[in-house]
Amino acid sequence: MLVDTGVARSINFQKKVTVLAANNSGLPTAALRRLPHPLLGDLLSLHVVLDFLDPEKLDALRLGRTGKGSKVTTLLPGDEMKLLRVSGGEKSPITFSYAGPTGTGPPPRNATLLRVVTAQAFSVMVLQVSGLVLPGMMPATVASPFDVTKILSSYPEYSGFSNLLTQTGLARAINQHPIVTILAVNNTALSDELRGLPRLPLPALTDLLALHAVLDFLDQERLDALRRGRTGDGSIVTTMLQGTGAGARGRGAGFVRVSGGEDGRIAFSSGAPGGGVRRNATLVKVVTSQAFSVLVLQVSDLILPPGMAAPAPGPQRPRARHMSLPPTPAPAPMQLVPSPGMPEPEPEVPGNTPPPSAIIPIPSVHGGVAAKIPEAAAGRGAVGSWWSGAGAALGIMACLLGRL
Repeated sequence: MLVDTGVARSINFQKKVTVLAANNSGLPTAALRRLPHPLLGDLLSLHVVLDFLDPEKLDALRLGRTGKGSKVTTLLPGDEMKLLRVSGGEKSPITFSYAGPTGTGPPPRNATLLRVVTAQAFSVMVLQVSGLVLPGMMPATVASPFDVTKILSSYPEYSGFSNLLTQTGLARAINQHPIVTILAVNNTALSDELRGLPRLPLPALTDLLALHAVLDFLDQERLDALRRGRTGDGSIVTTMLQGTGAGARGRGAGFVRVSGGEDGRIAFSSGAPGGGVRRNATLVKVVTSQAFSVLVLQVSDLILPPGMAAPAPGPQRPRARHMSLPPTPAPAPMQLVPSPGMPEPEPEVPGNTPPPSAIIPIPSVHGGVAAKIPEAAAGRGAVGSWWSGAGAALGIMACLLGRL
């Protein structure tokens, strides 16, 4: 599992490390298979201590300054989440337990030291422990599925958002992910947003909502790390849209950027490149969470990719109204007398220059042209062909009358 998740590669870059390894019988294999690789990698990283814990160091740690043990740092990212506690009395075994924040799920599961497996010259130590060290939220994550619409049903202010998840079938897809963060919009903001958008077909609406389901658990600590990023301009997170073939919809379409300003407000924006106006959303509050598996955050607005957002507020132009022109009366027939010795004039057929295109681009979820309306083009083409046919008929009629 260390190799499959890439944790082994990270371990090899460390100068001093102690690996807490459980043997095959001590691993909850069935439960671990249900975890996505990122979450499994985090769990394994919690068993990699960034120190060389030889027996002498362990004896000092288990007592600590107050006799209640000591905290050690692991390979798991996050300032608070990466801590383990080493404790144990003089006649009791040494115990490793999770020292980070716990959820409301089952109590954490500890592991006891069994033996030293191997050591390598003050750099690598492998200790066998009785099992995995599990945070309190981990058993709930791997044991019980969730229903996102049932979670949102306790909050009627998000009923519109929940109904759209159900209508598009996205709720069922969300429930199949072990870990997800929902960026929900309340009914008032949702109504205002949809009123300002063109009528979206069901696939485009599904894509838009999928952009609001992040495949990560974005708690406060994780959000603080993401908004800074490596260069200070935020980080990119993966959404459900990326997992449903977003590559065909444009580069970066399935990603969301998490960033923040000096005021501390966290913003979410589309990760899709390109010009055009885009609409960002800011974090309002945490709505609810379920034991490291589901987190619901309220955001101010829908995240709209470039090309889909309305331009900045300005003088509103009236909408163009569709008008039908009355049919032009047919001109009176003209007497054409051919001149003697001159060839008979050919009827003039109006030019066959096509009219301007009436294809109306509809901005897709990712700012491209998602659909075109052929009816408008067909209607304009039909009018043009009617006039061409009428002109030809009038010319032929004039020639026939001239022969009489």
